[in-house]
Amino acid sequence: MNYRISCIFCFLLTVVPGCKKLIDVPGPETQTEGAAVFKTDASSTAAVTGIYSKAIPFSISLLNGGITIYAGLSADELIQNETNITIQEFFTNSLQSSNQLLRKDLWVRAYSLIYDINACIEGLNGSKTLTESTRNQLLGESYFLRAFVYFNMVNLFGDVPLVVVTDYVTNENLPRTNAMIVKARIKEDLTKASELLIPAYPTPNRARINKWAATALLARVNLYDGNWQEAESAASIVINSGTYSLEKDLNKAFLFTSNENIFQLMPVAKGYNTTEGNQFVPAGTSSIPPYSFSNFLLSEFEPGDKRFTSWTRSRSVAGTIYTFPYKYKLRLDFSASFVLKEYYVVLRLAEQYLIRAEARVNQGDLPGAIQDIDSIRYRAGLPFIDPSVNRTDLLVAIRKERQTELFTEWGHRWFDLKRTKQADLILKGRKLGWNATDTLYPIPADERLLNPALTQNDGYN
Repeated sequence: MNYRISCIFCFLLTVVPGCKKLIDVPGPETQTEGAAVFKTDASSTAAVTGIYSKAIPFSISLLNGGITIYAGLSADELIQNETNITIQEFFTNSLQSSNQLLRKDLWVRAYSLIYDINACIEGLNGSKTLTESTRNQLLGESYFLRAFVYFNMVNLFGDVPLVVVTDYVTNENLPRTNAMIVKARIKEDLTKASELLIPAYPTPNRARINKWAATALLARVNLYDGNWQEAESAASIVINSGTYSLEKDLNKAFLFTSNENIFQLMPVAKGYNTTEGNQFVPAGTSSIPPYSFSNFLLSEFEPGDKRFTSWTRSRSVAGTIYTFPYKYKLRLDFSASFVLKEYYVVLRLAEQYLIRAEARVNQGDLPGAIQDIDSIRYRAGLPFIDPSVNRTDLLVAIRKERQTELFTEWGHRWFDLKRTKQADLILKGRKLGWNATDTLYPIPADERLLNPALTQNDGYN
């Protein structure tokens, strides 16, 4: 990683380039300043909420459209229509370890955030002057954020260095950690978060983490690990909390006022709604969309699916029809009339129904699973599932429903193909030059030069 950040810089949202190790932090002279940040509730809150702002910069990054776009290309969702060889490597599954988008947008962004989060966790735990409620809230948010970053990193890269302290001696040559150990820490952090947080959101518009957000992510983690009972239980807690409901109008689902949203990141740049809206919606009335859907994804939508009519748009350019994502509908707008309408949705209720459905099928509760799927299909204007469906066909139906409900959101399709062990089976027939080792991204070459303890994934140099 190529960032040098102290705890006080976390508070000031300053990133200083120039380190030579995976994590390179200033010496003890800044520790007093860092500790001062965590003396008051107000400054401590500013330090933690600063991480949210850093997570959603003006450009593509790990938690700001990067996973959606790059993983969407790596799977069978998206096609790139512009000539950008560096991005094209994701689509052709020919990633080079020298790819700078892989390094800067994903790896470096991740460990920059992780360092800031760790600095806040240490500062909060070390402070003797904070009120208990503030400490609990901020620690809960920090544990969630660390778990969320690591969840995405372990699903993209497999084994990754597990950095949980800010001490540079400990971190400077840290090797990759077995993915199972990283996953255990993710669950541990989310469990802590769910215990520390309360149901009430600390700020309006669900732009900070509450108890149910931590529980929702824990449901996803348990689903990925095959812990069916735990996944069902966590998803049920969120669904039954009474806090959320599916938006009847699909065009309202991704507005910041949506009652479906469990957690969303608030854009901070002037004239800016979301990176995905700016990336997916074409700039002009006759321009080719930068990204469009693959025919594989288009074929999954059933006739009459309202998600297709509400969450996609098509345009013809020079006789070619391009269909592109339209969940987020707004691009950059620097006019005086600009109004912020869309936040970047991280967790929403529809996924919890799909998590519970899959968990129920794997426990033999087919009627319960059908009920959950039908909740999603009813909103989409589709007929209910045949109640006589068998277990195998119901699992297929759930996977298809995840494709058409969660498309171009946070790499769900890419991660689903891998966790269900279908990536090689499906993508080798859809991607030229596909290799089984392409399911993991390479460890960036520059990071291995900085830290020789980092090994490479199979299939890469």
